[in-house]
Amino acid sequence: MNSQHLCPVCGKTTFPERDSFNICPVCGWEDDYLQLKYPDYWGGANEMCLNDYKKNWLEGKPCK
Repeated sequence: MNSQHLCPVCGKTTFPERDSFNICPVCGWEDDYLQLKYPDYWGGANEMCLNDYKKNWLEGKPCK
């Protein structure tokens, strides 16, 4: 089964597999399946929950 997927924040990078912990070179999101599954979860690989990270990215605000 192919588990490649686009960055959930910017959609510009393809991660090789789910939970790869690779960092998107465009927006800086670290691929964390827990935060992908629970987008309001604070904790894990990133300093912000996925929904807040996306919101900041779209508004051009810092994502850290």
